[in-house]
Amino acid sequence: MKYKLSILISTFLISAISLSGQLYAQETSVDSDNRVEEVFVTGSLIRKKTGYESSSPVTVVDRELIGKQGVADLVDLAGTLTVNAGSIVSQETGALIGTSQFNIRNLGSGSTLTLINGRRGGLSAVADSNGNLFFDNKQLPLAMIERIDVQTDGASTTYGSDAVAGVVNIITRKGFEGFELSARYQDSSNESFSLNLATGFKTDRGMFNLYATYYNQSRNHRTDFDWLVERIHGDGDLTKSKLISSTGSPGTYRPVNATLAGGSVISASAFGPRYPDVDCEAAGGVMVGGICRYNFADQVAIVPEENRLQIFTEIEYDFSDTSKFFSEFSFSNNNIVRTQGPNGFSNGLVSNGNTYIPADHPFNFWTEDISDPTGNSLVYVDPSDPRWAAGTLQAVDLACQCRPQGVEANGSGDSAPFNRIIDLDYIRSMIGFERRLSDSWLLSTNYMFAQATRNFRALNNWNSVTLNQSVLDGTFNPFGSSRVTPDLVSPKDGVSVAGNSPETLLFIMNQSRSRQESTQQVFEVVASGEVSDSVDLAIGAQYRKDERDTTPDALASRGLGNSSSLGAGPSSAEQNISAVFTEAYLPLSEKMELTLALRHEDYGQDGGSTTDPKLAFRWDISDMLALRTSWGTAFQGPSIPQTGLSSSSAFIDDSAVLNTTTGQLECGDGGGSNIVDIDTQGSDNLKPQSSENFNLGLILNLTGDLRLSVDYWNFDYKDLITKDDAQTVVDDDCKDDGVLNDPKIVRDAAGQLREIDLFFVNSDSVKTDGIDIAADYNFGAFNTGLNLTYVNKFEVTDDGKTFDGVGNRNFTNRFGSLPEIRATAKLGFAEGQHAANLIVRYIDSYLNDQNLDDQENPFKIDSYVAVDLNYAYDLQMNLDYPIRLKVGVRNLFDEDPPSLGQDQRPGYDDLVHDVRGQAVFFEIAKNF
Repeated sequence: MKYKLSILISTFLISAISLSGQLYAQETSVDSDNRVEEVFVTGSLIRKKTGYESSSPVTVVDRELIGKQGVADLVDLAGTLTVNAGSIVSQETGALIGTSQFNIRNLGSGSTLTLINGRRGGLSAVADSNGNLFFDNKQLPLAMIERIDVQTDGASTTYGSDAVAGVVNIITRKGFEGFELSARYQDSSNESFSLNLATGFKTDRGMFNLYATYYNQSRNHRTDFDWLVERIHGDGDLTKSKLISSTGSPGTYRPVNATLAGGSVISASAFGPRYPDVDCEAAGGVMVGGICRYNFADQVAIVPEENRLQIFTEIEYDFSDTSKFFSEFSFSNNNIVRTQGPNGFSNGLVSNGNTYIPADHPFNFWTEDISDPTGNSLVYVDPSDPRWAAGTLQAVDLACQCRPQGVEANGSGDSAPFNRIIDLDYIRSMIGFERRLSDSWLLSTNYMFAQATRNFRALNNWNSVTLNQSVLDGTFNPFGSSRVTPDLVSPKDGVSVAGNSPETLLFIMNQSRSRQESTQQVFEVVASGEVSDSVDLAIGAQYRKDERDTTPDALASRGLGNSSSLGAGPSSAEQNISAVFTEAYLPLSEKMELTLALRHEDYGQDGGSTTDPKLAFRWDISDMLALRTSWGTAFQGPSIPQTGLSSSSAFIDDSAVLNTTTGQLECGDGGGSNIVDIDTQGSDNLKPQSSENFNLGLILNLTGDLRLSVDYWNFDYKDLITKDDAQTVVDDDCKDDGVLNDPKIVRDAAGQLREIDLFFVNSDSVKTDGIDIAADYNFGAFNTGLNLTYVNKFEVTDDGKTFDGVGNRNFTNRFGSLPEIRATAKLGFAEGQHAANLIVRYIDSYLNDQNLDDQENPFKIDSYVAVDLNYAYDLQMNLDYPIRLKVGVRNLFDEDPPSLGQDQRPGYDDLVHDVRGQAVFFEIAKNF
């Protein structure tokens, strides 16, 4: 694969260098006076005449509107699209950190296809929680975008199975001439800075453009937000916080029955009551319910530090009047640095995974309580007691429910002692040729190669072999004395010092590394032209090859890391997908037109095949009124991750608590939160997902300055591939019958959550419909606009049960949060050197179905209104090209994200609301 990539990059660079020289050196011009100007239309394979209006609903966000909205990148832009629902705004934990995706109609990120100039953009290196690969929209420079077309009636017949819900087509500024430089600084809860470049030139025979963006942002931690501390961190009372783990540092101890041979532990099992470390609170622990717990509020950065560099180039060159070469090349690196406090450890030598501490450990000062005849009780004897030095006291073997480090390894910014470092690298290259076969027929071929790589490093995972051995031989001190009295010399041996040296910590640590890589190759050929004076036809074929390679951390995959669970090993898989398709454009009259499309797609022997049609009709009833409608079916085979084994981890709130009297786990409130291993098994027997969609719309042009469109849309999606939510599995284990007996949940002998086993299955179906409204009106120097999406129904059927997910967070199913109404309204002014814009973003209230205490009265997440304001001034200074200055505020009134309910993690909905709050920005742009 690397060899193929090297050849592809080398070929592109050689072509770019040679063509750029020819662009300037060419003296013979192409006669284009007799050519009919044609344009690409999103959703169609047929080149249309200028001025053509689509039969399919397409939301257009052009460069001017992007500027008016004051967005910094495509992540911000996705949040302003009312048809977009279920995209992650800012990922706190998991593999998706540093990525962003579009999600039309909340049907899943794998059901929205992202295109660049009508061709596929490639795949992400990581899959979402449902095993879908997607296009990471953080990889493109904002400077390259001329407009974004969002087609919302399904586009599988045109572009392939991934476009079940529709497509997002990113159109570049092809043909831009000159040199443009802009910079932006933004101050919110964190800081960000971006620098954008666009340059290009044209000659009689071709053009060349280069765009680049550098972006940097600082990080945020949970305690940066007072409202978040109030909601889920006890509002100053750590004993009530939802951000504490039952695995503390220092920890909680129980006596152990151990069998040793030759210095090795043969068996060890814990018994008796638990005893917290005597230095628990002094060492930064939190005492709750007789257990020393760990405060992980700032263990992670919920907004990570990011440094992005994106470059995109494009070339066109006319060899002759009938032949043209075109090419695109892009590179992106997103370096993500995320605070990562100490991980848990459940790979000790005790049968329940606790750490085994021998009686002769130099800082084990726990002895048997001789007043208890059962022999189950412990008592702590201070090291200052002379009996330790005299050797007349004997400690006991212990099981420690603890993590090797605690809050001393938390931090923020540069002070953070440990970080997780993620590098997301993207390379995409596309080359193509067009050949005019006749005056009316055009043949176009292109080949696209895209590679996405995620390299992950965590500096503070644990090596169970060296950690357990270091506790056995006494060189690592797991007790609170290592922090509270680090200079203490053990009276038991007179040599050992309580504090753990940096060398000892490095010895027991494992610098975890993993890698995921996705590649996509696409070869496509399309012939289009006129069959008669009024009928246009396009026919084509496409071949796609998707490949995915994963290399997990070597130690963790063998069960020698933080957990004894055997994770997924190295894997490699591929899919080969072929398709043939056709599209016909049939004007039925001067006012009516019909478009017919048909696509046959084959996923190979295991993935199935399908033939899907689409019909689109437009009727210009009058100069002021038009009707459009479309109907089609779609098909989507299982992705590579959905057919294999994948491993991840997540913070899980446990609904089980230990009854200290009986020693048994019971359902109740007050369980701990832990990082839990999650293994998801795919299947080769998964059926493809399929859908049927319908759209009916009216377009009203009352005057040249007023346009209104109303579209009714409907999707019927079946056999969706999904898995259970890990948190829901844990919650339902108690809710179903009050007995902890779900076989998918693995607990240790002490009852602590260790692993959750899930499966990809065909389960859900969904029927959804609603209305989109778009209006624009210009009057004098002012312009107004409104985009509104109303979701009428989102009927989900799973395991024979049906419920409506509209107006719901949908935490207990595979779908994202879905408010009933989302709207964006704008008012703009432009006169001379001045321009100002007011944007109002509205998100309707909806219900939270997470951990419902009252099924009849679930918590209502409040509606949200954000006001954005910006002003721009063109500073002339007698220059041919002015300098544009812009200042603005997003979320002018600093509205906090609505609450999910008291003590409901993560405290806000990261699929809907931006955690960063008010953002003040300043931009300067100059053309040369």
